[in-house]
Amino acid sequence: MSVPVMNTTVDRCELKSLHTCTMIHKFDQVPALTGLAASLEAATTNLLARQTAYTAKTKALIKLRVEVRYTDLIADQGVRMSLRMAEIADGKPGGRVAKTLFPNGTTPIIRPIGGTQVKEMRGLEGRYKEVEALFPAAPDERLKIEALRQRYEAALQGRLVGMEECAQARAARNLAKEEFLDVFTEVANRIRAAFPRDKKTQALFFLRDKAVSAVEEGEGEEDEEVEEEGEATAEAR
Repeated sequence: MSVPVMNTTVDRCELKSLHTCTMIHKFDQVPALTGLAASLEAATTNLLARQTAYTAKTKALIKLRVEVRYTDLIADQGVRMSLRMAEIADGKPGGRVAKTLFPNGTTPIIRPIGGTQVKEMRGLEGRYKEVEALFPAAPDERLKIEALRQRYEAALQGRLVGMEECAQARAARNLAKEEFLDVFTEVANRIRAAFPRDKKTQALFFLRDKAVSAVEEGEGEEDEEVEEEGEATAEAR
């Protein structure tokens, strides 16, 4: 019997479940199969719902990651522009304002990524207060850096929350899949017990992996049917 396992994709689990449930309904006159379809359908519905939720969280996380990368870019650009404004105020590169604000240049600020860069930007904000007497535009420039730093912090926090939610959704999906597999295994055992020593009838209830591929690719099942007939003949011998 071709039953799904943990590494079977959710899409394939759905197809296998649909096949099995549909075939069970064809044998509604067999008391031993009563309730099996409903049980498997419920487990499948739960699995698909969890998979949908996980996919949604994954897509949301991609957007949050993009925000972090873009914010890192504009933060770097903002820091470089701040140095440029300081040099203009000094009237030359390496002047007093620039040296006070950027004692080691911009590299220690823009080379790090994430929380380390946020920390360096916060330090830059503090140094602007030291040059207010020499640099009239210092308060405005500090506010620009502060705004970028706050956006960076928000982006990082959003990504962190997104990662946690994605992990939780994945765990819920995996749990639903384990429950689905348990139900499918129980259904398979019940089917086997209902038709003892009748492997040909048992096989009707399960979609073979080769047939799943044929369904996914929009092909027919002629080859599979021939193969099944061959196996049945071999068993009869």
